Amino acid sequence: MGDEIYNYDDEYDSIQIEKQYSLQGVEILDIKDVIQEIEQDVQDLKEKLYFNEDNTYELLMHYNWNKEDITTNYFNNQEALLAELRMKGIVNNHDGITFNGVKGCCSVCFFEGNLIELGCTHRFCESCISQTIKQRVLQDKFLVVRCLQNGCNYRLPFSMIRKYSNAHEFENLLCRRFVDCSRYLAYCTGVDCNKILKPQCSSVKEVTCVCQNKFCFYCKEDLHPPCPCDLVKKWVAEIKKDEANVRWIVVNTKSCPFCKKPVERSEGCNYMMCKPPGGCGKAFCYICSQPWEPDHKDHFKCNKYVAPTANIEKEKEVLQRYNFYYERFLNSQAAKEKAMQRLKQIKEQYIISIFKHYQFTYQDSQFLEEVMKELIQSRVVLKWSYCIGYYISKTNQQSAKLFDHYQEIFEHACETLAISLIKLFDEIEKLDHKQSDKPIHEQKKDFIEKKEKIQNASSKCCKMRQNLETAIYQGEIYM
Repeated sequence: MGDEIYNYDDEYDSIQIEKQYSLQGVEILDIKDVIQEIEQDVQDLKEKLYFNEDNTYELLMHYNWNKEDITTNYFNNQEALLAELRMKGIVNNHDGITFNGVKGCCSVCFFEGNLIELGCTHRFCESCISQTIKQRVLQDKFLVVRCLQNGCNYRLPFSMIRKYSNAHEFENLLCRRFVDCSRYLAYCTGVDCNKILKPQCSSVKEVTCVCQNKFCFYCKEDLHPPCPCDLVKKWVAEIKKDEANVRWIVVNTKSCPFCKKPVERSEGCNYMMCKPPGGCGKAFCYICSQPWEPDHKDHFKCNKYVAPTANIEKEKEVLQRYNFYYERFLNSQAAKEKAMQRLKQIKEQYIISIFKHYQFTYQDSQFLEEVMKELIQSRVVLKWSYCIGYYISKTNQQSAKLFDHYQEIFEHACETLAISLIKLFDEIEKLDHKQSDKPIHEQKKDFIEKKEKIQNASSKCCKMRQNLETAIYQGEIYM
């Protein structure tokens, strides 16, 4: 590079800023932006129906924030609608609430002294009302709090819930409720991202957040190619039946098939090493628990479901079959999340280390981002391929065989790419801690060779992914 002083950090920062603001057709919102929209909706409806603010909030919540439905039903038969809403406790007499000057005994904790009288005339101490609201908002994640009197339909007003809640928790929950009901807004599905996206065009299906996460705006789930939205909804409803604590165990741990000691996953690929001194030092496949050597690396068979013997009860077979696909679905999701964490490390750590050690520029190192994005996309397709595999194996055996063939080849390519990347990352992390015995020109040559190998693995992975997607989209594989 001669005497030229190359400021890598400036180049990298400018590229990141350009990326962050290059999103086309999607507006990125924060909670405060959404709260302003909510308050505007409340104000508009309040003036149109002559309701107070608390009852307007309740009405919007009840109708999932569909203002058109509210106004249509209200002006079609105002008296009947109001009677129904009062009976359900949705429209209440909040003007009758008395905060001061009411003496008596709280029917919850039997406190004697000043009480709050609600619009339903039931009386409670401020502490009981406050604790009930906080518990409901914080633990139950809900903004509907009924009267503390058993059997009473009266709902505490929004102004009271807001008053006794943590302001941040309340706004988060209100915003979440509003966005979940909206056809025009969606939370980013990325890890630890709370951005809210608003596409400018209603026909947009795939959206990208500033965190670079992409998801399906139609069903508000992670991108699910090549799985259609209706099948995604069916699968998500199916997996919600399972207990949440099973998920962590399935995704993160596995017993070593050799020494039976628990092994926790540290990376996203299926290659597992039971590391000494605590482990036996042998390698196995995370999915099927078979030994990695001598032939597992060349013959990926663990993506295929094999039915149990005929003497096993049908009910057990159904559960076993579901668990087979569910475990692999979760495994792929966890691998995708770890790959996204690696992408962040590439941007914040690895490319800088490469520049400092080898003097390679951002453009020379950008291939790492590109292949990691391919790996992330492939993990997403592999994840949803197990959803397709679960249903297709029940409905179309002929297509299922062809699907298994495509999936097996694709998964092998995906794992090959993941393992080659992990090896490179391990070497990069050693750069700042250990000096190599090789001259710098030989180290550069080795790095370039590894770069070419990884790019070839990425190209193959991309090709196998596209083959699987094309076979489904063009009807070669049908469900």
